Formats: sequence, C-alpha cells, structure tokens
Amino acid sequence: MSLIFSRWWPKAEGEITAVDVERIRHSRGSDTLVLAVAYKFSVADDGPYTGQSFWPPSFFVNRRVAAARHKLHFRQAVGVRYRSEDPNVNKLDRDVWRAL
Repeated sequence: MSLIFSRWWPKAEGEITAVDVERIRHSRGSDTLVLAVAYKFSVADDGPYTGQSFWPPSFFVNRRVAAARHKLHFRQAVGVRYRSEDPNVNKLDRDVWRAL
C-alpha cells in the first residue's frame, strides 16, 4: 500500500546494476515480457541500498519491452524514491518509466 504514495518520498540518485527481460508463461501458451531493472543507491553516508523494479507496459507489451531494454544500461544514473524511515523500501522514480 505504501508504494502508492512513493511519488512523495525523498529522491536519491541511483545507478542501474542490471537490466533483464523476464518471460512470464501463461497457461494458455502465450508469453508476456516484463522489464526488470536492478539498482543501487545511497542516502547520505548510509548504503548502498538495493532494489528491483519491474515495467510491464500496457500495450504492445513484447515489442515495447524489447525496445526499452536497449534504452537502459549498466551504470546508468536513475532516480530512486525511498521511504525516509526505511530506505530498504524503495522503487525507481516514475520518470525512468516515462522515458521508455
């Protein structure tokens, strides 16, 4: 529930540590692709903290995930939103997904 309000959490600069395309198999035989992005960030002198966010586009899913995979890369700077009381609860800033 708290992730819904993450747009108001503090923002830190992070760095992508991995970008993967995950395949989700459905019982009816089709597959859906999801972009998985792992990252790390620090808050002042604390950290590094790590996280992973997933991007399942709403339409043209497989084509958009494949194209997005080439726009994100290892060590790319990204914004990360984190809960101030517990930075272990975090997610990529919405601007990362908007750029895709």
